[in-house]
Parts: sequence; C-alpha cells; structure tokens
Amino acid sequence: IDRSPPTAKGLVFETPRLISSFQLVDFNQNTFTVDRLIGRWSFVYFGYSTCGQVCTETLTELKHLRLALSSKDNARPIQVVFVTVDPDRDKASRLKAYLREFNSTFIGITGDIDAVHFFAAELAAPFTLGSDTKEIHSLDHSNSIMLINPAAALQAVLTPPHNAQRLKADFSAIAQWRQTSR
Repeated sequence: IDRSPPTAKGLVFETPRLISSFQLVDFNQNTFTVDRLIGRWSFVYFGYSTCGQVCTETLTELKHLRLALSSKDNARPIQVVFVTVDPDRDKASRLKAYLREFNSTFIGITGDIDAVHFFAAELAAPFTLGSDTKEIHSLDHSNSIMLINPAAALQAVLTPPHNAQRLKADFSAIAQWRQTSR
C-alpha cells in the first residue's frame, strides 16, 4: 500500500513537524497558545491589515474555502487563523474589524514582535519589517498558507496563487491521507 503523502499545490510533510510552545494573543485579548491548535485543522496565514491586494485575495479565498467546508458533509472541524506581522499597528480592535470583512469565524492573532517572529519561524513563514520612511511601511511576508493538523503539527505549506476549490481539494486529500496512514 502506498503511504506517501498526496500531491498538493505546495509541500505536504510525510512526517509533520510538531509546533513548539508559543504564546500570542487573539483579537479578543485571550491567550493563544499551541493548545488552541489541537483537535482541529488550522489554516494559518501571516499578513497585515494594510497589506493590500495580496492579503485581501488570500483571505477572500480562505473565506470561500471556509464556506465550502462548513457544509454538513464535512465532519472535520477547521479554523482560519490570521497572524499579523505588523503587531505595532494591528492592535486587537483593528485586526477584528479587518477580519470581520471576510468571515466572522476567522481568528486574528498578535503579540510582541519577537513572539510573532518565533511562531513564524516555527511554521517556516519568514517575514521582514522594512524601514519606516515617511508614510511608507514595507513588510515582506510569505503568501503561503500553513496547514496545521489536529495534533498541532505543520502538515503542509500551501503555496500561491490560492484558489478555494484547489485548497478544498488539497485539504480533503491531505486530511483523508492522514486519517488512513496513521
């Protein structure tokens, strides 16, 4: 029997990488730790509220994915987690207002910049803060979506361009494979 991981747009780990302990804060001011990733699939995306088209397009595809997966035929609980790479500007209230434009179930995460960098490094989602010149605030971040399995391990890195139908197909194949290969 072939136990190799399914093909997806991106990289699927045959042996998922467990996520270390971390501590961030969600947009309701509740602590967000690795425990909040256990027991459900998590689509984690790093971006910021003033990112523009790249983040908007990805969050829109995640919104469509969330709607497609919320149908009764999908028994796998999922969550979409948006981690800001601009915690100085993306305070909790701003994150909440921004994400509500996409889907009321999305969770916004922030924290001090070192904690955000640590979590991003854990998920192989590097970002850099550009120099602040006048009103231009440049941030360079990954446009990949990190898929975390219910054991809180990095299962896949889904690469752009993102499309809800492809994300759903890749997720279904990965989740099915994980269930049958354990």
